[in-house]
Amino acid sequence: MHTVEMNSRSSMPTSPFIGVVIANELLDNLPFRLFVFDGTWKEAFVAEQNQSFVEVLRKVNDAPSWLPQLAPHGARVPVQSAAARWLGHAIEIVQNGSIVVFDYCSTTFDAITAPWRDWLRTYRLHEPGEHYLRNFGEQDITSHVMLDQLQLVRPADRVVSQSEWLTHNGINELVADGRNYWQANAAKPDVKAMKMRSRISEAEALCDPRGLGNFKVLEWYK
Repeated sequence: MHTVEMNSRSSMPTSPFIGVVIANELLDNLPFRLFVFDGTWKEAFVAEQNQSFVEVLRKVNDAPSWLPQLAPHGARVPVQSAAARWLGHAIEIVQNGSIVVFDYCSTTFDAITAPWRDWLRTYRLHEPGEHYLRNFGEQDITSHVMLDQLQLVRPADRVVSQSEWLTHNGINELVADGRNYWQANAAKPDVKAMKMRSRISEAEALCDPRGLGNFKVLEWYK
């Protein structure tokens, strides 16, 4: 829930300011380039063939120098230049404050060595979708945020799990307040009592180490 001090925006400010930028599951939705190892690193492009979409691999001249020279055949990795640019801009415009990123994360090495469907995901109506070339325009295409690629912009000052971050910032106290208010008003619950009771289940979901609690929180201080 937003407080009066918070301002949800569809675009980043253009002028320097003092404050905090919070990106909650934003960077995983930004466009990325997809590279595939086929003797060398090639970029995957999409072409139309027989009324469907197919991948076409092409060698490009601007493959990142930090990609390893050797990788398993068919290994894939996202190159998240848009996320890096977003972070660079955020660091530039925040004069005094911090940038806080919440997202599901991985590393370039893990992406190369893991099955690619583990980190390149599609969602349709909040459920796992199909191959990213199917159901064009009907499903979201996302990627785990590559921690090491963001660190190339500037090393994060703090990286913890979402569960750790929320605990450090007082979620247990909020849950206790909610439980106490509910118990005091359970006989004649009002809307506030129902909301306070919901803190318990919401906190459990946000801190679940098998789910949202395993998300990463990255902070950059200015």
